[in-house]
Amino acid sequence: MGQGGYAAEDSPDVPTRGYFDGCFDIMHSGHYNAIRQAKCISDTLVVGIHSDEEIEANKALPVMRQVERYALLEHIKWIDEILHDVPYSPEIATLDRAKADFCVHGDDMPLNSEGVSAYDEVKRLGRLRIVRRTEGVSTTDMIGRLLTLSKQHHDAPRASSPTTGIRLGAEAAVQQILASPRSSPRGKLPTGFMQGSLDAAAQPAGEVVEGLITKYKMTPEDAALLRNSVTLTAGATTRPALTPGSPTNADLRAKAPVQLLASTRRLVEFASSKQPTAADRVVYVSGSFDMFHVGHAQFLKEARALGTFLLVGIHEDLTVRQTKGPSFPVMNLNERVLNVCACKWVDEVIIGAPKAVSDDIMKTWAIHIVARGTGHKRNPNIVDRDWFTVAKAQNVFKEVPSKWPELCHNTIVERIMASRQSYLKRNTDRAKREDAYYDQKSANDPKEHSSLRSAA
Repeated sequence: MGQGGYAAEDSPDVPTRGYFDGCFDIMHSGHYNAIRQAKCISDTLVVGIHSDEEIEANKALPVMRQVERYALLEHIKWIDEILHDVPYSPEIATLDRAKADFCVHGDDMPLNSEGVSAYDEVKRLGRLRIVRRTEGVSTTDMIGRLLTLSKQHHDAPRASSPTTGIRLGAEAAVQQILASPRSSPRGKLPTGFMQGSLDAAAQPAGEVVEGLITKYKMTPEDAALLRNSVTLTAGATTRPALTPGSPTNADLRAKAPVQLLASTRRLVEFASSKQPTAADRVVYVSGSFDMFHVGHAQFLKEARALGTFLLVGIHEDLTVRQTKGPSFPVMNLNERVLNVCACKWVDEVIIGAPKAVSDDIMKTWAIHIVARGTGHKRNPNIVDRDWFTVAKAQNVFKEVPSKWPELCHNTIVERIMASRQSYLKRNTDRAKREDAYYDQKSANDPKEHSSLRSAA
């Protein structure tokens, strides 16, 4: 062991213990890739997670509840051990508690409540290892996608999108709808702007705003902000004057590109190399798996327990929009595939799987069981029908009751809206920091640690 009780880097035969911590709030592929990289330079990876109280003191109230965040880590494939309630700024005492040789973090160092780097102590003592940040995805942008309440971020290149990186605020969304040839006469908005479908009869803009206020159970203060954010007249759309110091929709999300550049290398790094054998009992599930959370992970665990090999079909973006509405999915297909692949219970993924479980899919993959989650909160606007008639006819269909029935996209939005002002401030600050990160990027940025080994 090296000085201070950690393994020397020049002793490759000595097993190493790495420590990686975080909030792990709205989880995305950036989180998972950082954990994967940390595992690649650690024989044993210990992951620490902050309490709600610790996060609120240093950043803002997390969107996902503490019990949800803690439970999700149990399902991630690269984590060996978990420590709860760790400090936001890791100390040597934190590494000692984890019995870790070094701490791992991305090259975008966070600041703590005192305005200094949270990792200064471990860095000063030479016990910090840096891995490359996963560009094109961040919790800040995920919250921004929800905060802006943009309902057309998939419809056109100029719209806000998880793939284009162009931001669209609420008032800009209204302007787009009014200018769209599919829209109703000026001064009207499609009913679908609120309800998730653009092919319904026209509805006055005021009713759309009031519908949003009701749907997301806004406080009187937030309702007033939304009413004032868009002013529609009979012939024009105007933006009201902003209160000095108040964040604009452009401030909610970083100006830097947020397109996730998924590569075949990244897919291989995330995916399992396991293939089903003749002796395996193959279980198939499918869905959008948008905003991947512990409810999804728990369902996958229980589905996997029905057999020995879990095959997961992930619906393409167009399929999700046709089923759930034009504001879905919040995360694009590439993002959702990587999230699902990070789950330890998943053996293989079908990218862009169809909604209906056909006889051809059953035969191609020699599927023994088709499982579906039940009892969870569902989008009230979802367009659904029985996609499992073939599996039911073959008597291989199983239902898995949800252990986290309240978790869904609407739940997350409602939480954000309930503490909207706090998230507005958080995202304005974080978006500026993300822009600064991209501005100072250069070809000499640290690459992933040179001693990276293939992830397990």
